[in-house]
Amino acid sequence: MTAQQAKRGDSEGYRIPLSPRVSVFTVCLILAGAFWLLHTLSKEYTIRVRVPVVYGNLPGSALMPQDLPDSVDADIKASGFTLMILRMSGNASAVDMDLSRARSVGNGEYALTTNERQHFLQSAIGKDIRIVKIYPDTIFVGFEGKMEKRVRVIPRVTVNCAPGYRLGDSVHVYPEFVMLRGPEPLLAKINAVETESKVFDDVSASVETDLKIVLPDGNAQLSVQPAMVKMNALVGQYTEGRFTIPLNVINVPSSVDLKTFPDKVDVVFQVPVEDYATMKPEMFRAVADYRKVQSGTQSLPVEIVRQPTVIRNLKTEPARVDYIIRK
Repeated sequence: MTAQQAKRGDSEGYRIPLSPRVSVFTVCLILAGAFWLLHTLSKEYTIRVRVPVVYGNLPGSALMPQDLPDSVDADIKASGFTLMILRMSGNASAVDMDLSRARSVGNGEYALTTNERQHFLQSAIGKDIRIVKIYPDTIFVGFEGKMEKRVRVIPRVTVNCAPGYRLGDSVHVYPEFVMLRGPEPLLAKINAVETESKVFDDVSASVETDLKIVLPDGNAQLSVQPAMVKMNALVGQYTEGRFTIPLNVINVPSSVDLKTFPDKVDVVFQVPVEDYATMKPEMFRAVADYRKVQSGTQSLPVEIVRQPTVIRNLKTEPARVDYIIRK
């Protein structure tokens, strides 16, 4: 073994012994710190804590106000031990604020005294803690009355018919109107509500189902009655019908002789197969209105003023007719 190795070995094995005085001093320091901590924690302190609150017993004719505080502050007094345990245990449980105990202070406002709920607050933070003061001492409540409004229901329904079939009419919902209930400012913004969205594909028969009413986003305070409506879509097999009918000229002054070219038009339409045999030309009436004569034009629109209710997609050929006027 070299001298250098021997020297390193001696240094690694060497330990500086602790002096008995240092050991005693360290123990005394720890004991002193412990006694100081015990003494400090045994003393009483006042601190402020935040306690969450919830609201209940809302009057039946009122809506929950939106600007109520979600917590109250409280000055509490207790020993350091108790406060330390409170801090370590986390937040206090929520305190129920009974809105039915709010007293009217005029002008539609009500006051709820927080001190009246002190025993509930005491239960939330612990029985060994004394409540000194609660902030705020009063919560002011402005109840909003519920209003009603009748609004139309718009169905969000798509019906894709199978080949050879047609939607007999627009999609209908029953009832067509529902009653909304809620704060007047919200109701003023709503004139109609929609149903849930539905798509029906390859439809070859009439569709009937129930649909939920969907309220606009951000309107949790609204309620609707009824909450569901019945949807009906008449679907049937259609065929094309065509008749040639006379064109009648109306609102012509007695001093005017108006002649159209042609004086007859074709009506083309879709009709349910089962109703095709009942169709007659006299069920239709086509007119050209003299009051729609415009300077610079030599044609009039053809209008259908009478038609069967069961037909769909009605058109005339031609859609406009030429004319001459002889006075």
